[in-house]
Amino acid sequence: MRLLLPDHGFPANDRGPLRAHAGVALGLLFLIGPVADLVDEPLAPAHIAALLVGLLVFVALYLSLLPPIAPVIAIGPRAVGAALVALPVIAVIELLAGAPGSFVALFVYFVAASGMLLPARAAAVVIAGTAIGVAGGGAVDEADTGEVGITALTVVAIGAMMAAFGRLARANAELRATREELARLAVAEERLRIGRDLHDLLGHSLSVIALKSELARKLVDREPSAAANELDDIETVTRTALAEVRDAVQGYRQRGLAEALDGARTALSAAGIDCELAGTEVALPAEVDAVLAWAVREGTTNVIRHSAAARCAIRVRAEADAAALEIEDDGRAAAAPLRSGSGLAGMRERVQRLRGELEAGARPEGGFRLRLTIPT
Repeated sequence: MRLLLPDHGFPANDRGPLRAHAGVALGLLFLIGPVADLVDEPLAPAHIAALLVGLLVFVALYLSLLPPIAPVIAIGPRAVGAALVALPVIAVIELLAGAPGSFVALFVYFVAASGMLLPARAAAVVIAGTAIGVAGGGAVDEADTGEVGITALTVVAIGAMMAAFGRLARANAELRATREELARLAVAEERLRIGRDLHDLLGHSLSVIALKSELARKLVDREPSAAANELDDIETVTRTALAEVRDAVQGYRQRGLAEALDGARTALSAAGIDCELAGTEVALPAEVDAVLAWAVREGTTNVIRHSAAARCAIRVRAEADAAALEIEDDGRAAAAPLRSGSGLAGMRERVQRLRGELEAGARPEGGFRLRLTIPT
């Protein structure tokens, strides 16, 4: 029989364990009656002491099975199964050894533990079987029919209540575990977003800075004023990149496609690559616009870094139900592979998140083509 041994849903800073302790303690107060009946029985002191020891063993096992005090649960399912079996065995031995009939209340505690720890169907079978056994035992002993009926109904009621409480506690534990897992995944996703955004931002900006620095170094002796202009551009790009990094970390950055296209034209021109733009005046949903902007920055950066191209064409097309972006260059396709680094991987993730498609590869006529299509 499969036993359910979950964490019972009490957060570390919650008062649930204290309430559970109090509930268990109050439940044990109902044993005062059976203990008083035992003391009044005309039995030898040693006999009474032996029965009290058996009762104490029963109570100890019962307490060890119910949360939040659960040393037997910590041992494992076999220990729990053995303890559960021991409870009704001890109760039967107590009654057969001469304990008063009120000791039949021990079966109530047995079904309470069973309801908490057993699956629903198994718990229902145990509760029903215990109630039938209690009723049958009372009939054999010719006990009062009313008292036997009340005891059997109590067994059923307490067992059903504790079974419901057990299901609720397990559901709370699963809910808390799910919440913790979602929090962990959210942190991982945020780290991935920041890493991806920083790569995209810094990759583009640093490429522009490197190109303009190289140009300024070449001009510093021949044309100091032109070199100074390039240095001014470097300062502007650097400050912009710093602001973008801060915004990326804080999650507030929203750069649009138009801005990305302007940046692409500037970067390509600084690299000595002719830039052809088409379809730049388009209105797109914010999410689509952001993904196309990222694609323009990443694609442009790859053209500058890898292609050795002389010309690059960037075309944007918006239709009724989709938007498309195409970046082509006439460089070395072998040196401009379907870049497997984090830039293209991040771009592909963004496109797929919007149920779009991404294609990248060498053109038959030479060069490299990057094409995205995103439903709008």
